[in-house]
This record gives sequence, structure tokens and C-alpha cells, in this order.
Amino acid sequence: MRLQFRGLRALALGATAMTSLAAGHAFAQQTASPPADAGTIEEVVVTALKRSTTVQTTPISVSAVTEKSLQALGASGIQDYFRTVPNLQVDGNSPTSRRLTLRGVRSAGEATVGLYYDETPLTGPAGTTADASSTSADVNLFDAERVEVLRGPQGTLYGSGSMGGTLRVILNKPDSSRYAGAVEAQGTSTKGGSTGYSVKGMVNVPLIEDKLAARLVLYKTEGGGYIDDVLLKKKDINDQHSSGGRLMLGFTPTENLTINASGLYQKTTLDGQNTWYPALGKEEYKTNARVIAPTSDNLRMYNVTGKWDLDFATVTATSSYYKWTLLRNSDYSPTLSGSRANATSCRNWVAGGPAASGSTNPACTATQLTAYTAYADSRTPGALYQPMGLTSWNHELRANGSLFEDKLDWTAGVYLEKRDDYIESKVAKGDAVTGVIDPNDLTAWRHVGTETKQTAFFGEVSYKPIEKLTLTGGLRRFKYDKTVSGQVLISNFITQSYVGPAAQVDASADGWVSKLNASYQVTSDVMVYAVAAKGFRPGGANNVPGLASALLAYQPDSLWNYEGGIKSQWFDRRLTLNAAVYQIDWSNMQISATSANGAFSYLTNAGKAKIKGFEVEATARPIRGLTISGTAAIVDAKLTEDQANSTILITGSTGLRGDEFPNVAKYSGSASVEYTWPLPGDMNGLVRADYAYVGESASQFRPTYVYYEKQGDYGYANLRAGVEGADWGAYLFVNNVTDEVGLMSVTSAVNNPKQVVSINPRTAGFQVRKRF
Repeated sequence: MRLQFRGLRALALGATAMTSLAAGHAFAQQTASPPADAGTIEEVVVTALKRSTTVQTTPISVSAVTEKSLQALGASGIQDYFRTVPNLQVDGNSPTSRRLTLRGVRSAGEATVGLYYDETPLTGPAGTTADASSTSADVNLFDAERVEVLRGPQGTLYGSGSMGGTLRVILNKPDSSRYAGAVEAQGTSTKGGSTGYSVKGMVNVPLIEDKLAARLVLYKTEGGGYIDDVLLKKKDINDQHSSGGRLMLGFTPTENLTINASGLYQKTTLDGQNTWYPALGKEEYKTNARVIAPTSDNLRMYNVTGKWDLDFATVTATSSYYKWTLLRNSDYSPTLSGSRANATSCRNWVAGGPAASGSTNPACTATQLTAYTAYADSRTPGALYQPMGLTSWNHELRANGSLFEDKLDWTAGVYLEKRDDYIESKVAKGDAVTGVIDPNDLTAWRHVGTETKQTAFFGEVSYKPIEKLTLTGGLRRFKYDKTVSGQVLISNFITQSYVGPAAQVDASADGWVSKLNASYQVTSDVMVYAVAAKGFRPGGANNVPGLASALLAYQPDSLWNYEGGIKSQWFDRRLTLNAAVYQIDWSNMQISATSANGAFSYLTNAGKAKIKGFEVEATARPIRGLTISGTAAIVDAKLTEDQANSTILITGSTGLRGDEFPNVAKYSGSASVEYTWPLPGDMNGLVRADYAYVGESASQFRPTYVYYEKQGDYGYANLRAGVEGADWGAYLFVNNVTDEVGLMSVTSAVNNPKQVVSINPRTAGFQVRKRF
């Protein structure tokens, strides 16, 4: 009942914001007439369809978080704004653990949400488990123009990895018509933790008036930690450091040709793990980890994009290259300790390796078991130390235009991706006193490499048979080839991974994805639409010690999304109200399974699912200076077929028909209220309150599984107040005002019960910004 009550309370927040508008509108009519644009909600132009449209005229479920909104939220990354977008979920809170989910489409494997920075699609490394979706880049949003979130499959225009939708970050471009600049500084203090700060700056310089310009952005951020390691007696172990910048050149040799080139660099380091254990004090953020496990990511990204406006079409050519290196680290001591008395591990350790096929090594004697246990204990504390990285080339050539007096809009293009990634998965010894990891003192070492090549041809056509009706059809032909290679270089006798020859597995597939869309402009302010669209992910291959040959390769999975929606504006465009309902049918699902000894994960195909949902978002300006926004979402995601077959080791965690998706909250919602008013001296005062609610979810499919945990079911509020001038602002803020202990995830495993990741404790701070 608590889940349902809090979930409905969150939905009611959005509904209250909407239903209160009629009274607000009536009040507004009684006040003095404001300027023409004082109460209306401005149109936001997006490029979700790879051509310019507005949010309200784009016949898909799309949200746009503008630069103004990002500043009002104090947002510098994904974690700061995703709660304001219905059905967008971010799991994890560290540089190497950040999974994006839209509409509950969540599972291991290639990404289910496409992530773009301008024209560059960013995909994480596959790692040892081929789970590229577990890592998503988070580039600092200072000087970003907007964030677009496209919900539902975007397979025809964006290809693989956009099964649940696509998230696009659009950065501000160089302006050759004027000099401009901006600076921002912030300081924070976290309850029970350390202080933090950030400094950011931007300068835009015309090099040749109206022809060539440069735009430089630099930033540095220090985030205060709040987790204490009581075993190692270290405080605030999760301090975070980030720095970076980007340089962009914009060249307009003629009115019809624009070329933008950019280079971006960002380095982020987390000093220690963000996980902690409520058993050590639910509101004290403590851990007893035996090692301090720092993580980091270093991203370099380069892009050149040219746009040529011809009489009949606009041609866009874009090429991107990025190099992304990461260090993923975690305390591996519980896993090592869990096998300290394992009989199979002991007999193979004594024999120096596994027996030949068809036989087993002799069982350990009591003396041998004692010796093996002493060896296993000597390798703890230990860390799973995983340097990894990837390089990727992405190229796209497309054209779009209109025919028959704008009755027909078309887009067509080709795409090529070449991606190589690697991981050196090592088990390294840690110092029992300091927790410092020695990457040269190894218990195990395994190398895995993945090479991926994807090509595609795509196109969409929109036709207006009558004035208010638009029919759209899209197709994409895809092909991919993937090669996974690997080798165990140092045996891990404890978890039963043994030195052997290099192995290589190839996987490839091709196919079609399609989209059908119909929209009807009922009035100039109301549009309804319906869409059926297919999304897909490439399959691949596993490189896991001892895995059966039948499980080495796995197939693509795909889904169909059926959706109906409405986009509307009311009361002279003082209220925007958009809503959608949808059903997703997911087949041949890629799932994460566990090896027989429980030490390794791999991908395979099993099961089907159905996801039903509803989402609504509204923004209103009932009186001058007051803006009210609300979102609400319901996701009902369940298996319609067992995730089991003859080749899978069925365990207590194996999902069965009717099981709800883990890590997907059924209810979520958000609301915000912002009010500005005039002050003397051409200044304005500002106050803003934001609230977000996340419903309950579980960590596993099976409620009867021994490691099944509940998480979520929390709400938190942020407050912000300040004074603004025409080109400056000064603010005070408090995030998580009530110091809610919101458990984003709760996981349990052998020797490792109830390890959690939570939202940050109450954090207070100030921010000042200036434009010139």
C-alpha cells in the first residue's frame, strides 16, 4: 500500500499542477495586460527527425530540456535533469556505471538508449560480459543548447541501440557575428561529507566576421564525498574530480554551406566506490569494503559536420572519432572469500589446472584443503581491477528536402561505424591496512577484445494527402559483423578461470527495421498521432572461461512499439499538455545469465516481454512570472515467456512468465514551481522548488530468489532562490532538502548482502554566473 500511495501522490503532483491552471488563467485575465510573450510558452525547435521541427509539431513523444531549463535546475550532467523527463531512468552514479533506460526497455547487452552528443553516437565498451549498456558518457552540460529525449524506438533514423529511445545533447555552436563569453562558479557542502566547487567558462571569438568563429569551453568540478569506510578508517572516500573542455570552429564560406569542427576532452575520477551498507547505519553512509576502489574515465571526441543547402535538399555529412579509456574497480573480496573452501577450486589448485576432458582431479585431502584455504585467504583483500577502452569511427551522409509544395518531406542516408574495444580484467591484491590496490600483484588476468562493424541505409518519407493529415513511413537496412576474442593469461584458481589458448568467435546478422506514423492537426494547437515502430540491437559473442559452445554466440533482439499520443496547448498557449500511451512487444530478449560456478556472466537469448505504459508532461504559465511543470509516468513491464531454455543453467533468479522487470519503477513523477518578480534596478528575484518521486522496484525477476531486494519508493525536493540581472545571476540552493535516504539500487550476492547506491545527502551551495 505504501508503494501505491506514494506513487499516486507523485502522479497527483503533476495532476495538481495541471488542474490548477484554469483558476490561474482566470486570475491572469484580471491582471494588467503583460507583454505579448510574458505568459505564453515559447516554441522549442528540435532536430529529432534530423530536420528542424518544433516539439509540438513533432509526431513522436519527445521532450526538450532547454539551456534555460538546465540553468534553472543547476544541471551539469544527466543525474541533474533526468527526473524531469517522463520515463527516463539512470542507474548507477559513477563514471564507469551509468545505464540509461527509457520506457522500461532495460537489459544487458548493447545499449537500449541511443546517446548522441551533436552528431556523435557514444557507445560504452563491451567489457567481459558484452554489456556495453552499463556505461554511458556524461559530458558536462555547460554551454549546451538543449537536451532532446526521444521516447520509443528510433530505429529507422538512429539505428541500433535506440530500442527504448534516443537522448541527444545539442551543444552551442560558434557565432561569427559577435564576441561573447560566460563564466560560472559554484560551491557546495554535503551533509556529513566534504565541500565541493566548480568553475566554468566560455568564450566565443569571431575570427573572420560572418565567416569563421571559434568557441572555447573549459571547466573543472570537485564533488564532495560523503561515504566513510569504517574498516579502513577513511572518510569521504567517494570524492569526485572532473575537468575538461571543448574547442569548436564554425566556418561559413557561403550562405549555403556551414562546416563545424569540434574537439572535446573530459577526465573524471571517483576516488572510491559510491556503494555503502545500511546495516552499518542506514543514514550514515558507511561501508566496510576492504579495498578503496577508484574509477575513472577519459574521453576524447572529435567531429566534423558539414551542411550544404541546395535548392532541392539539405545535404549533411558528418564524421566522428572518439577514444574512451576507463578504469572500473570494485571490491572483489566477498567473491574470493566465498570460494575459499570450494572443493573444485581446491583440487584444481593442487593439480595446477583442470583435468583433461572427461576426467577430474582427485579430491583434496584435509591437509590440501587447509593449504588451499590459506592461499585463498592470502589473496584477500582483492579488487576486480579492469582497465578498458574503445575507439570508434562513425560516418553518416544524409539528405533531406521537400517536394510538391511541401506536401512531401523526405530524409535518406547511409551510415558506417567501426568500433574496437578491449578490457584487461584483473584480480589485484589490496593492502589490508590502507586498502590501496597493487595492480602488479595479480591473482588473475583475462583479456577480452571486441571488434564491431555496422553499416546501414535508411530513409523516411512524410506525405500530407490532405491539409491536416501527415502519413510517415521509414525503413532501415542494417548489417553488422562482430568478432570477440579473448584469453586467460593468469589462472584464477579461486573462481575457476584457467590459462588457455586464445579463442575467437564471430557473429553477424542483417535485417530491416521499419516505422509507420500518422498524425492529424486537429487545430493549430492540438495534434494527435499514432505510431508503430521497430527497434533492434545487434547480437554478438561471449568470451567466458568454460562456456558451452552453444552459448558462445547470441542473436539480435528486437521489439515493436505501438503508441498513441496527443500534443496540445491551451488558454492562449499558457498551458502545454502532452501525453502518450504505448505497448511494447519484446522478443528474443538478450539476457544476462550466470556460469555454472557463479563467477561469470554471459549474454544469451531467452524469453519475451510486454511493456505497457502511460506518460504525461505539462508546463503552464497561469500568471506573469509563474511557471508550473509536472510529469507522471506508469510502466508495467512483465515477462510473457520464461527466460529459460535447454542451454541455460536455470537458477533461482531465472525470470519466469509474469515476473516484473527488475530495476524498473512502476510509478514515477516530478513537479516544479518557479516564480520570478521584478526588483529595483532592472533586477528580478527568483524562487524555485523541484520535487521528484521514484516508485518501488526490485533487484531481480524472481521474488523467491535468495538475493531478491526491494529499492526505490522515495521522493526528494530541491530548493533554489536568487537574484538575476540581464546578464548575471546569484543563487543559493539546497538539494534533497529533507535529507531523504533514497535507495536507487540494492543488490545482494554471496558474502555481500544489501549493498546500495543512493541519491546524495542534503547538499547546500551557492552559484554565480555572468555573461558578457
